[in-house]
Amino acid sequence: MNRNRLRRLWAELERLRRSPQKAAALEGLARRLGRRRARGGRHPIWVSEEFDALRPLSIPRHANRDLPPGTRRSILNQLEDDLLAWEERLLEENDG
Repeated sequence: MNRNRLRRLWAELERLRRSPQKAAALEGLARRLGRRRARGGRHPIWVSEEFDALRPLSIPRHANRDLPPGTRRSILNQLEDDLLAWEERLLEENDG
């Protein structure tokens, strides 16, 4: 992860906030943020491979329909925490 990639991911997150989304778009962002799909659970669970402190993230699939606004907002808020964790790591690497 570098500054330019992180900046593009922030822009993508903001774009996703402004329009209805299907699960696949959010899963793609989760994957690019270093999450992988884990086994188990009623809905697909995504765990961070880079940050142990980040909670597992459930991204439900609803028969190729858009996610409800509240669900989408909650998922994007959690993915924003991933972006903040990456920013912290990059700051630590530059300071160290």
